[in-house]
Amino acid sequence: MKKIIIFTIAATSICTLSFAQDKTEDAPKAQSFIGITGGYAHAGGNFTKSDYNNNNSGFANPSGMNMGIEGAYFFHKNFGIGGVFSNTSFYAKGKQALADGYKEAFDVDSTTVTDKGKYSTLNFLIGPYFSFPMKKFTIDLRVVGGLVNASTPEFTTYIEDQTSVTFSQKSSTANTFGFQAGAGVRYSIIKHLSVKLNADYFYSNPDFKITNENRVINTGRLITEYKQPISGVCLNFGIAYQFN
Repeated sequence: MKKIIIFTIAATSICTLSFAQDKTEDAPKAQSFIGITGGYAHAGGNFTKSDYNNNNSGFANPSGMNMGIEGAYFFHKNFGIGGVFSNTSFYAKGKQALADGYKEAFDVDSTTVTDKGKYSTLNFLIGPYFSFPMKKFTIDLRVVGGLVNASTPEFTTYIEDQTSVTFSQKSSTANTFGFQAGAGVRYSIIKHLSVKLNADYFYSNPDFKITNENRVINTGRLITEYKQPISGVCLNFGIAYQFN
């Protein structure tokens, strides 16, 4: 999936640049727009690994969701500035691997791990847009960056139904810089309304400070800080209002 989307972005970029060379001076100006988007997100790297013995493992499901608001204002025929406010989220995975690891580390007969919440990023990004209208179609290229507010779920480990040794890895938040780069296409249904499809690469690297509650024994996996990239690709579909 990641290779397909990256190839789509590259192919769209090449077609756009080739088309740009053939445009004449009387070409129409790209329309400014504001709209809503949503779709599929796919992450990779250590963030999605579920190896109990690897402290870089994030135990995040690689398949997630993305939704947000996007807009751009074109002050030149093909150039503009725009922004994205979006939320990307991933559920946790690998709880049985965590439970089995703690079971062995604490040398007990049974353990259970539960989670509450999701891995989530709130993205406040802004940057340049480069667009080419072609009759009812408009090809958009963008690179946006800015603030990413990331959060982790809470994991609770129950040791043989002993309340006194039940402990939690609490949810944590962190702010960091992130960016998103990609390509898309808009199709005008009527004068001011279009549907759009975008493929983007996203990246951030938050530094989470983790609080462990009631962790009286430090045996086994103990995470007090987690810093691994949250990166991948997303494919979004949306509706936009266009204006000159």
